Amino acid sequence: MTTISVTDHISEKNFVLLPFFRDGKPLETGARWGMTVRKAGSMRFRWNENNQNRTSVLKAVCGEKEPVSLELIHSKIVYAVSASSDTKEKTGDGIISTNSSLVPVVTVADCMPLFLYDERTGVFGACHSGWKGTGIIAEAISLAQKKYGARVEDISVAIGPHIHDCCYTVDEERARYFSETVTPDCITCATDRNGKACYHLSLEKANLALLSHTGIREENIVVAKDCTACAQSAGGDYPFGSFRRQAAFAPGNLTTEDRSKMMTVQAAFCGWL
Repeated sequence: MTTISVTDHISEKNFVLLPFFRDGKPLETGARWGMTVRKAGSMRFRWNENNQNRTSVLKAVCGEKEPVSLELIHSKIVYAVSASSDTKEKTGDGIISTNSSLVPVVTVADCMPLFLYDERTGVFGACHSGWKGTGIIAEAISLAQKKYGARVEDISVAIGPHIHDCCYTVDEERARYFSETVTPDCITCATDRNGKACYHLSLEKANLALLSHTGIREENIVVAKDCTACAQSAGGDYPFGSFRRQAAFAPGNLTTEDRSKMMTVQAAFCGWL
C-alpha cells in the first residue's frame, strides 16, 4: 500500500489529479483520480438545483470529456454507465464505466471518496462512502467483475482525503457495529475531556479491511493521508471542505439540509484526464 499527501499536490488550480498505483508504482497512463479543493467553492449537486459554479469548475476539470453526475443518498448503490444520461434523475453513490469519454463525479465533505481502475478492461469509477455507505467499494468491484469481466487482482483502488479517526468520533452503538461487522481494528476507545468513554472510527482501516477481504492486492492501493477536518496547507489554511469543521458551530435548530449548505462540498472524479 502506498500513502500520499494530496495537500502536497495542491497548486494554483482548483483541483488535483493523481495516478493510480499498480505493484507499488504509479501508472503513467490510463485513468486518473482527483478532486476539487475548498477554494473552488461548493460542488453541491441536486437534480432540482442549478449550480453554475460546479458546471464551470467541472468544465475546467473535464475539458472535452463529459461529467456523469448522481444525487447522493448515503447508500451502496453503484451504476454501470455507457452514457452520461444513464444516471439522469437517479440517486445512488457510485458510478463505473469503460467509456473513456466520460468522467464519473461524486461529491464529498468528510465522507470518503473511493476510486477504482482496471488497466486490463479499462473499467474505472468513483464512489462516495460515509459510514452508512461503508462497503460500497466492494459493490463497485463486484459490478466491475460481472459487467466488464474485471479480475480482482488487476484492479487498482485509491482512497481519497476524508475525515480520519483523529477527528471522527462516534457513539458506542456505531462503534460496536463497525467492530463486529467490519473489523475491530477500525475502532479506538479513548476518554473525552469529561472523563467519559468516546470512540474514534477509522474509515480508512474499515475500507482497507473490506478491500483485503475482496481480494484487492495491497500493492495496488494508494491512500491519501489527509484528514479533511484538520489538514492544513503550509500557509495555514484548510484546503478541504469539512462538514465536521464548517458546520460544528451551527445553531442546533438547523435542519440537516441547511447544515449541509454550510460546508464546501468537493467534487471527486475519475477518468482519462
